[in-house]
Amino acid sequence: MNEHAAHRRSFSGDIVVADNAAVCDPSGALYFPELGLLVVSDLHLEKGSSLARRGRLMPPYDTAATLLRLQSVLATYAPRIVLSLGDSFHDGEGAARLPAAFRVQLEALMLGREWIWVAGNHDPDVPADLPGSCVQESAIAGLAFRHEPSRNAVPG
Repeated sequence: MNEHAAHRRSFSGDIVVADNAAVCDPSGALYFPELGLLVVSDLHLEKGSSLARRGRLMPPYDTAATLLRLQSVLATYAPRIVLSLGDSFHDGEGAARLPAAFRVQLEALMLGREWIWVAGNHDPDVPADLPGSCVQESAIAGLAFRHEPSRNAVPG
C-alpha cells in the first residue's frame, strides 16, 4: 500500500488502515482484530454533571448510557488494549466527579486490559485515580493516535 493511501475498502466491508485490518463498529468504535485493539473516542463521561455545575440541567443519564454502550462493545470484541482517543470526560474534573458506582463499573471494564487515555481538549490531564496510562499521542503498529491532528500531518 502506498503511504498516501491511509485507508482503503476491502471486499468484506472492513477497512485497512496503514496495513492493519479494522472493523468499523456501528457504535462508533474501531476494532483492529490482529492487534486486539479497540479505539473509542469522545465518550464525554460526566457531561451532565459538568453542565449542571453551570446551571444547565439535563437528565443525569449520560454517563450510565455511555458505560452501557462501552460495556457492549467490549463484550463484542474482548480487546486486549483499549485506546480512548480523547474527551473521555467532558472536562478536567469529570473523573473526580464520577459517582462511585460508575467508577466501579468503569474499573471493572478496564480490568485485565491495557487502557490508554489520550488527552483531549476537554480532558487534558490524567483521569483522577483511574488505572491506565495517559498520553498526548500513542503509536501502535505504524498508527499514530491523537485527539487532534498534528500540525505536521500530511493530508491523505
